[in-house]
Amino acid sequence: MAVPAPARPFLVRLADGRTWGAAEFPNGFVCVHHPDETHVCTIATSLDDLLSDLPPGHPLHGAKAEDYG
Repeated sequence: MAVPAPARPFLVRLADGRTWGAAEFPNGFVCVHHPDETHVCTIATSLDDLLSDLPPGHPLHGAKAEDYG
């Protein structure tokens, strides 16, 4: 049985300077954890979809993806 590729962790730097942990899966799906809210994540079909066309006031509006390290 083939072992699936691991998710790639990355950081999302919010416009206000905070960082949230996130992961991108081999199929492009991404998940971002909202650390200030219990059991809340934002999911998207791709990193581009995650960071595009978000309305002002959305916590991810103006955010940038950064690699760990």
